[in-house]
Amino acid sequence: MLKILNFSLAASLFAAAAQAASPPSLYTATQATAGAAVFAQSCAMCHGASLAGGAGPALVGPGFATSGTTVGSVFTMVAQQMPLSSPGSLSHAQYEDVMAYILQKNGYSAGGTPLSYAQALTSTTPLVSQTK
Repeated sequence: MLKILNFSLAASLFAAAAQAASPPSLYTATQATAGAAVFAQSCAMCHGASLAGGAGPALVGPGFATSGTTVGSVFTMVAQQMPLSSPGSLSHAQYEDVMAYILQKNGYSAGGTPLSYAQALTSTTPLVSQTK
């Protein structure tokens, strides 16, 4: 009986670790596609077409998502301070879409539920780039 419990506990821990290793699906593919267009028009001039940085910092890779970075902290900064030439000038939907695009480029998979503005502002989901 003890072996069965130990096996069950080990299986549960393994499943939890595997789930923690995969980033959650926080946006839809449609949002990321729309976000790519908004990014190209409003963000790429500073952050580079590939999000690798330029006049502004990189928005992809391990240098972007440092310890303690959350989806909410990045989204709040983006929604309140970007684009630099006209902060807060995009619609809520455009900010959602840009965040979806940033998540996609950092290795987060699309899901079936769209990212909402309110959800993104308060998200405590760690933003950990899955790309190198």
